[in-house]
Amino acid sequence: MLGKRRKTGVMQDLTETISVKVDYIGKRNLPISAICKICIVLFSCSIIVGVSGLVSRMDDISKKEQSIEKLRNEHDFLKSELDKKQKLKQALIDDTLTIEAVARSYGMSKKGERIFYFVD
Repeated sequence: MLGKRRKTGVMQDLTETISVKVDYIGKRNLPISAICKICIVLFSCSIIVGVSGLVSRMDDISKKEQSIEKLRNEHDFLKSELDKKQKLKQALIDDTLTIEAVARSYGMSKKGERIFYFVD
């Protein structure tokens, strides 16, 4: 008898009121798992669409990829120009006709030659 006490009228009314309020709160609020899911969705959206989120980072990445492609094209062009210059250098070392052609392109001539310029 010591462990079990009977509830009196006031205590019983109070207990019923508390249990009704707890049931009411539990029915109105969302379950914890739903709240967690909503928070995860909102957090994910803020990461994807945020100021420093994935969308703006994807734009930065595409701009950097375009910049890299532009630099690669420029590198290829400069490499081909370097190859042409190295071939010309080797031709100037080895071939006397190339030396004469380059000298004439700069307006030089052999001794005794006359150069005529035609004006339109």
